[in-house]
Amino acid sequence: MYQQLIKFITDRVQLNEADLQQVLSHFKPLDAKKNELVGRTGDLSRRMFFVNKGCLRVYFIKPDGREATRRFAFENTFSTSLASFIGGTLLKEDTQAVEQSELLYISREDFYALLNTIPAWEKFYRGFLEHAYIINTTRLEDFITLNPRERYQLLLEENPEMVLRLSNKLVANYLNITQEALSRIKSGS
Repeated sequence: MYQQLIKFITDRVQLNEADLQQVLSHFKPLDAKKNELVGRTGDLSRRMFFVNKGCLRVYFIKPDGREATRRFAFENTFSTSLASFIGGTLLKEDTQAVEQSELLYISREDFYALLNTIPAWEKFYRGFLEHAYIINTTRLEDFITLNPRERYQLLLEENPEMVLRLSNKLVANYLNITQEALSRIKSGS
């Protein structure tokens, strides 16, 4: 269960065996059922997840009651609500397993303890933060500068798995369009 995590970490930073084992000792397994919430609005952000199998969706509820999907995390991806995780504040979004998912998680306390004891973990975290910043900035730029058809085409190019694995409802929500608009885009009309 830890092989994917080991590969993910060691592809990004060099750790000696003792440090790697110390990092791994803080990750615990969690099986999440389809549609199960593993992070809830109003709770403290206490966990960072690594997706071994399945998919997590991070979303929030708009004032009108509609959901807005911020991101999906498929296999070999870390996921957390970073602003809450870093700030130790209450979650403003939910994290849901949209498929039966096998996860590994590390607590916020353990994560930060590793930052203080393993220099390579700090380097790993910096890389994680930089990647998250680029992804979030690019997504915001795309929402501002691209029309729905262009956003869908970009999604097909960059992450076709999302379109193949997820329902039209979830894909449309991620693109911030209606299911009907997505159907029209897919049919070319």
